[in-house]
Amino acid sequence: MIMLKGIYIHIPFCSEKCPYCDFVSIVDENSDIHKKYIDSILKEIDLYIDEDFSVRSIYFGGGTPSLLKPDLIASLVENISKKVRINNKPEITVEVNPENYRFADFKILKEAGINRISIGSQSFLEKNLKALGRKHSPEDVLKTVESAFKVGIENINLDLIYGITGQSLSDLEKDLKAYISLPVKHISAYMLTAYENTPLGVEVEKGRYLLPDDSLLLDMFKMIDEYLEQNGFSRYEISNWAKGGYQCRHNLFYWEGKQFLGLGVSAWSYVNGVRFGNTNNLRLYLKIVNEGKRPAVFFEKITPEERRKERIFLGLRLSKGIDLDIVKDKMPFIEQIVNEGFAQVKDGKLILTPEGILISNYISSMLI
Repeated sequence: MIMLKGIYIHIPFCSEKCPYCDFVSIVDENSDIHKKYIDSILKEIDLYIDEDFSVRSIYFGGGTPSLLKPDLIASLVENISKKVRINNKPEITVEVNPENYRFADFKILKEAGINRISIGSQSFLEKNLKALGRKHSPEDVLKTVESAFKVGIENINLDLIYGITGQSLSDLEKDLKAYISLPVKHISAYMLTAYENTPLGVEVEKGRYLLPDDSLLLDMFKMIDEYLEQNGFSRYEISNWAKGGYQCRHNLFYWEGKQFLGLGVSAWSYVNGVRFGNTNNLRLYLKIVNEGKRPAVFFEKITPEERRKERIFLGLRLSKGIDLDIVKDKMPFIEQIVNEGFAQVKDGKLILTPEGILISNYISSMLI
């Protein structure tokens, strides 16, 4: 039996759906359903109590976890710690919208052991926030960072989105200056992607929302990478930069292929060589769990060959790259992408360059 070191908890509730979001989320601020949902999470973890836990990371993702009252999150962490073995000094992250929590809320979280906050800031420019359909203001982000830091939560991440329609390199530089001026330890920078079946995807498909061309996107990525590196943040994954010792433990579990348990609507797990996902339907999830059954409805056995493919796909996301040995049968292609500037070989590792990162899906598929 493999030891489970990570727990992911999906909180699906949102006050409204962002036009670019393709995660499972439900527009509902009803506190009664929030309480029922948290109770069901606790019932669900009881169904996995026979697994071998040695938890080093708990991550509340969404949706919008900060729509929940902080004492609900605090009670959930307290009860989980009574049910499974939690390692000393775990990383416990809560995703927060800038308009939700303030000092008193963060104080409750801090006292419950939450020590990392990830803020969905996205930008400090009003025009970018409007283009993304976000309702918070730059001042909300400042107040959120200040409140969390003031109660002693120093491990703070800010999300940044680039590739927004009308965004210039000058705009991006303004955002970067604002981000590094704050006492944060981690920055996640995501390229705006028009996923199918999202409002943004529909607008792009119809030509009503124009995304930047690849040349500008590459310049933006290089600017982010160089600017953050010069200001004490090191990139350890395609979209993530951290100060020394503050890499997100939870995300590294994903990219390094570690096994973890996901709880809640639409949450995915990887346990004992099997990947499985819970139902996307909230009402069905509550019904199944309250009947004392596991809510997983999607299953995939990870064969050695599938594991090899994942080591390539996920490993190439990391700045340390992948062992050349696992792709040695693809040397002609590797020589080609190295010669064209999309990758480099260093200390027996294949590592993508910034140019290669923008076409990482293509490179991974060719290697797989």
